[in-house]
Amino acid sequence: MTDVTAAFAAAVAKHQSGDFAAAEAAYRAVLQGAPAYAPALCNLGVLLVQAGRLQDAADCYNLALAGTPDYPDAHFNLGNLHRRAGNLQSAADHYHATLQAKPDHGAAAYNLGLVLSQAGNAAAALDCFRLVADLEPQNADAWSRLGDTLMRTGKHAEGVAAFARVVELKPADPRGHYNLGLGLSNRGDTQVAHETLKKALELSPDYPEAHNALGLNLEALGRKDDAMFHYQRAVQLKPDLADGWSNLGVNLTEQGRVEEAIGCLRESLVHRQQSAPIHSNLLLLLNYSSAVTPEEVRDEHFAWAERFGGALPDQPPVPEPHDPGRPLRVGYVSADFRDHTVAGFIETLLRHHDRERVEVYAYAQVQRPDAVTERLKSLADHWRSVVSMSDHQLVEQVRADKIDCLIDLSGHTAGNRLLAFAERPAPLQATLFGYPNTTGLKAVDFRITDAVSDPPGTTEHLAAEGLLRLPDTAWVYAPPTASPGITPLPAANRKTFTFGCLNNPAKVSDACLATWVKLLSTTAGTRLVVLGGQSQTGAKRLVERFTQAGVFKDRVEVVMRLPKAEYYETYQLFDLSLDPFPYNGGVTTGDSLWMGVPVLTIEGTTYHSRQGAMAMRQVGLGEFVADSPDALIRIAQAWTRKRPALAEIRAGLRQRLAESPLADVRRYVRSLEDALRAEWEKRL
Repeated sequence: MTDVTAAFAAAVAKHQSGDFAAAEAAYRAVLQGAPAYAPALCNLGVLLVQAGRLQDAADCYNLALAGTPDYPDAHFNLGNLHRRAGNLQSAADHYHATLQAKPDHGAAAYNLGLVLSQAGNAAAALDCFRLVADLEPQNADAWSRLGDTLMRTGKHAEGVAAFARVVELKPADPRGHYNLGLGLSNRGDTQVAHETLKKALELSPDYPEAHNALGLNLEALGRKDDAMFHYQRAVQLKPDLADGWSNLGVNLTEQGRVEEAIGCLRESLVHRQQSAPIHSNLLLLLNYSSAVTPEEVRDEHFAWAERFGGALPDQPPVPEPHDPGRPLRVGYVSADFRDHTVAGFIETLLRHHDRERVEVYAYAQVQRPDAVTERLKSLADHWRSVVSMSDHQLVEQVRADKIDCLIDLSGHTAGNRLLAFAERPAPLQATLFGYPNTTGLKAVDFRITDAVSDPPGTTEHLAAEGLLRLPDTAWVYAPPTASPGITPLPAANRKTFTFGCLNNPAKVSDACLATWVKLLSTTAGTRLVVLGGQSQTGAKRLVERFTQAGVFKDRVEVVMRLPKAEYYETYQLFDLSLDPFPYNGGVTTGDSLWMGVPVLTIEGTTYHSRQGAMAMRQVGLGEFVADSPDALIRIAQAWTRKRPALAEIRAGLRQRLAESPLADVRRYVRSLEDALRAEWEKRL
């Protein structure tokens, strides 16, 4: 063995000198005398990998393990080869074997963490990166990976601490400041994050990812226009930066530049075709456009499902044995268990379900919980934070909870978990309220709707799901707990008649704006108040869209996004609200009615273009529903001349709404329970 050791040492010297051909010959000479000598086999394997002879290298490592089954270097090197080939499970097995033989093998722990992260097992990856940081406290890369994994598993404070350690180890490295800025943003420390990201750009002014991150940070600070500059700079520096294109698209949406935004999202998908969230962003934007047909929007949703949803399981899970006395276990999945427009509807469900009929499970994809989160948590029978769960882990949790009916409340909005629904975790699956279109998934049994929003025989072809129509409304409006009173009709004592719309500016499509322009141009003494969001550039552009079409600037007033109290007070300025199209208002329609302002709407051909008609018919005001843009103009003009009648409607509208099915929360929840129970019974 002394001769073998000496020959091996000589081979290593040749290897270290860079004379690889001589080193290979020397290792092979060693192996002629000792065919199972693991160190020589492993070093020869390394040389073969460098030469691109991967299978020969794998053979060397396997020969080493045949003679020395627990040899750590052979397991580690085989793990690297399997990881390189995408064989994640085999790679993980070899890294585990490495650590069993050598528990302080930091590189094996690090690579195992990478493999587990790639496989979606963030919790196990976290343990690996913690181990590396303990073993190698000066390893900045390990701290960086640890920070990233901590953030992805919802451990924001620890994640920020890990990134701060990276900055401490490498203060001149802009990547450390960038990651720390991201971590601070995710934790909600927006202002500190702002300074940290600026530091990253001071160190590296042409750092595209840092520009993109600073854009997101500026949006959180309400500085939409500054954010757009950084998104534009990011994609100028790195034209294939998918996240930059996606964020730029969302930013342009706020300005009402929907067609440009759609172009940005499509560009983003060119560079990251397999991103379900980016594709979902595109689907959401398509709902705003008046330039695409309902069938084109449907086809894009179906394409998303085909690309990301996988094959539908042959059979859904078998329902639990029938027990007439058992409450249904209903699970709600949403990213909006927080201060959000949808939260009022979610609270209605959680608060008013009959616990003798329904046992409520909440699956909350909430990155930053707030006071609303805590309130909603107290209303659920079972609360599951699923931020750190992969889609498959969420599926396993739903199955472990033996959910009877799983209901999506997000659709293709941010933070959705539709890919978990695609795995069919529950016998009955549905989508409700949070998104105004199909999910595209056949694994979702129903989109919950009503007969006005989806008249039988008219819209079925636009949905992958079946349509489960409730007796009255697809959703229910929960009036605010505090709001100003209803004021007299503004136009009663003045010549000017004021139309208003406080919907997202993105909903003011080209066709919608053209109709409103025609209304103002042909109706003397009228003005329009519209919401401009948080972008001053967007607000200016919105006015310019009207002026370029011939409407004088003094007839269009743009208000920026408002605090809640001021938002309700703004409705007091309106004589009549205008519903945008093709994407109607939802909660905003309820808010307008609550403040005594009827909503003039066009009844379209899709769910999202019929929400205004549904709401107005439910409060008994079908006379405010038009069947075309020209009809809307005629109806609007007529109401400008019927001010006493409009004033009378205004005075009684809050009570009318409160007594209607649109705001009858208990009636709505009972109807939903009845519908779910009936569908459940069909599956037994």
